[in-house]
Amino acid sequence: MEIHYIGEHLLPGILGNFFIFFSFISAILATLFYLLSFYIKKKGRKLWLPASRGFYISHVISLLIVAIILYYLIFHHYFEYAYVWQYSSRLLPVSYIISCFWAGQEGSFLVWALGQAFLGLILIFIAREWEKPVMAIVSFSQLFVTSMLLGITILGVKIGGNPFTLLRDTLATINGTIFSQPNYLSMISDGNGLNPLLENIWMTIHPPILFIGYALALVPFSYAMASLMKKDYSGWIKPATTWTLLSLALLGAGILLGGAWAYVSLTFGGFWSWDPVENSSLVPWMTLVASLHFLLISRKQNFALFSSYVFLGLSYVLVLYASFLTRSGVLANSSAHSFGDNGMTLQLLVYLLSFLLLTIFLISFNFRKLYEKKNDILLSREFWMFIGAIIIVLAAFQIAFTTSIPVYNSIFGTDIAPPSDRTGFFNRWQMPYSLLIAGFIAFTQFLNYHANEPGRFFRKLIMPLILAFLLCIPFAVFGVLTQTNFLLFLFFILFSLLSSFTNLLFQTAKPRNIGAMVTHIGFLLFLLGVLVTFSNSTTISSNTSRFDLGDEKANAENLMLVRNDTLYMGGFYVTYVDKKQKGNMTEYQVDFLKMKNGKFIREFILFPSVNRNDRMGNVYNPATKHYFNRDYYTYISHVGEDPEYIIIKVIMNPNINVLWTGSILMTIGFMIALWKRLRQKGSSSI
Repeated sequence: MEIHYIGEHLLPGILGNFFIFFSFISAILATLFYLLSFYIKKKGRKLWLPASRGFYISHVISLLIVAIILYYLIFHHYFEYAYVWQYSSRLLPVSYIISCFWAGQEGSFLVWALGQAFLGLILIFIAREWEKPVMAIVSFSQLFVTSMLLGITILGVKIGGNPFTLLRDTLATINGTIFSQPNYLSMISDGNGLNPLLENIWMTIHPPILFIGYALALVPFSYAMASLMKKDYSGWIKPATTWTLLSLALLGAGILLGGAWAYVSLTFGGFWSWDPVENSSLVPWMTLVASLHFLLISRKQNFALFSSYVFLGLSYVLVLYASFLTRSGVLANSSAHSFGDNGMTLQLLVYLLSFLLLTIFLISFNFRKLYEKKNDILLSREFWMFIGAIIIVLAAFQIAFTTSIPVYNSIFGTDIAPPSDRTGFFNRWQMPYSLLIAGFIAFTQFLNYHANEPGRFFRKLIMPLILAFLLCIPFAVFGVLTQTNFLLFLFFILFSLLSSFTNLLFQTAKPRNIGAMVTHIGFLLFLLGVLVTFSNSTTISSNTSRFDLGDEKANAENLMLVRNDTLYMGGFYVTYVDKKQKGNMTEYQVDFLKMKNGKFIREFILFPSVNRNDRMGNVYNPATKHYFNRDYYTYISHVGEDPEYIIIKVIMNPNINVLWTGSILMTIGFMIALWKRLRQKGSSSI
């Protein structure tokens, strides 16, 4: 007997499903008609381009309606829908309710699809003679991304996950459950809610910007593939360079915001831990950086043209690989950031392989026209730019190779163990690459394109080399950096920074690209921040209480505070004052004091907190006191059942602001370069 449920809001879900299918069919038709309008030169072709645009615009409008409906369901707490119940809660503030949209796989795919869809709309208006082949590639990608929302099963194969699936339809049978009752909705008082780790303002910003960065990587890829389809091997370079810059800026900003979230939400005391999900977003950014340099060289000499095609193609394929890694469940046991397996592994793999094979086919078909034997001019800017780009690629593939160990195990049935000390492993491998890249940045500051006079070049190098050496001496003499590799790394960073500033102030080479110089300076400051901050990061907390914390390591790194007791710690006296309850969040007030004239003077107050979640466990949120040259990073490492005591860990990170300044400067540099290109004559053809 059919159950007539009370209070369900089925119409929005029906409409949402209709528009998902409509957008999917529209993407198929847009792809087909764009290909017809490009390849078929017969009577009636004038109708195909308007039809292509019409189908694509219908696709975009349908996706937008799907997003509006999903937000409507989330904001109204319609818990009869599985996605709404799984990720939202009545207790969440509006800023975190917004985050619910992309908290799950279906919502994040929808954000990605919307990002690519709106970029396609822009391309319809500005791509001009490139519209047909470029939009064929964009529509083809949209076909795959939209299929991730279908939520249907064909011949036992699941295609997509539907955001409008009813909660009661997620069960194989409703017998013996609340769903056997017509009024089951009255028994659901609240949703499951967000993972407590995601209840952070940075997670309201980080995911959509990262997905827009992913979406932007499709555009230079599409121009590269379109040029191979058109057999126009030069006209694509200018628009592809512009879009590559934009993709680097947004994808880099997304990664930076993810680091900011990690710093204020996770308790490892840093912004980066070489987690596989972190790596999967970094690798395509690195290959895009290499691709940008190949494109810039190709404007001067064609020997880098083949590399431009290969690595722009790989960059988008690596974006798809990142999605495969994080959403297939293959990293479930090696990353806290990844999604579990939702049955779409095969679909993600087909998406990835389709674009990989498309890239291989088009490049192979045009190979003879792309390959040009080069005449190496060792003392030229383009030569060292090319070598530097190759080094970036090698560094990216080292990260990708190690990160993919769970994939090898899954495919080949092996049991290769990933590095036990992940951070130390990647730091050791990546330091030589970073050192070389810094050196190449220094050399190119004094080189013009094409041939350079050796004597003049080496004379330019002398002053930055001497100053860098002199600046390193205090770090060695006073024991700030004791390891030889760190001192060598510092020398190359300082040498490159001095060279960059010299070129910025006095123009030591032509042409002078301000955007590139700001980006390089930002990158070098970032490396300097990484070196100084985390080579000198110090845990200043140690257990000076009368209570034993269980083992030597715990006593060496943690301090037990009984309420209103004052204990010495790393130049401060600290006291646990009070706690306050705010919903699921408990804030603990910890005062940091200094002794002056026999009296305690409060230096600052921190409020580390614990987000208690009955379903997902406790999340410990750090609190940080920022100074210009250091941070005091504090979190609760344990809260006992007795509310009268807490155990804290405090880390002093020096010069963290240098790191953030460098990161921001890199993004600004990309935007300056982009703005300069947009202002150039004829830039409207991008």
